[in-house]
Amino acid sequence: MGLLKSRIKLLSLSVASTVVLLAIGAGLVVLGIFNEYLSWDIFSPPVKKVLWGIFSASVALGAFGAAISAVLGIQEVAKALRRMGAANSGPEPEAPRRHYLAWMAVLLAITALTVISVDQVNRYVQRQRIVVFKRLVHAQMNQFAPLLAREVEKIAAPCTTCVSARLTELMQTLHELPFCQSVVLVMADPQESAALWRDDANVSPDAGPRFERFFIATDVDRAMKLALNGDTAWVDQMNAGPAFNWIQILRDPQGKPRATLRILGNPTESYRDEDAVDRGAS
Repeated sequence: MGLLKSRIKLLSLSVASTVVLLAIGAGLVVLGIFNEYLSWDIFSPPVKKVLWGIFSASVALGAFGAAISAVLGIQEVAKALRRMGAANSGPEPEAPRRHYLAWMAVLLAITALTVISVDQVNRYVQRQRIVVFKRLVHAQMNQFAPLLAREVEKIAAPCTTCVSARLTELMQTLHELPFCQSVVLVMADPQESAALWRDDANVSPDAGPRFERFFIATDVDRAMKLALNGDTAWVDQMNAGPAFNWIQILRDPQGKPRATLRILGNPTESYRDEDAVDRGAS
């Protein structure tokens, strides 16, 4: 009888844990609904990712908990029916409650260790993908940078109609590479030091003039402005950083910076095939 009580306690603990996990998931669903429809600006993107992870883990563990509870319930009913026809040989020792709490603690520890381990593996894979991206961009720039520099050299002063058909083709070719998410050509404004000109390959040529003037507002803009003035330290630091980002400086035959080409990598690309091709070519 004592062992039966202890197993019932285990079943109750499993059910209670499942209810708590599902309640957490339900609470996050309600929170997400209000966040979506009321347009809250409370949670930053990293916090949202953490909350999504907690929600997904709660639902997954809750589903497994429900399945385990059902299996334990069926098992205990079968054992109880079997014991009803057997003679009771004496009192059975009661399993300590701490035994089940210890198992739950071990399970949580294993789950936490698994999440941490997978996160570390993901960080390593992400670093390797960034390395492959920058190696691919560097190889492409060996081919395209001189061609782009010759087209930029033809632009005496930036204007809305200064983008040639060949420059558009070169930009579009780079933009269509699977590991490129965005390609933007930037030139200085000779009339105003606080402004720059850009040609964004994401904009269709059919939409009208792509070369447009804008004001410096971000650190990337400031870094490119410094590079166009001859100070490339900030751009070099960005290129060496752990991000899918590359800024190529286009120079004229005298070595003077005329434009910068900013390429953002595609973070969803696997880079496995590109890495194999790049290694084979080298």
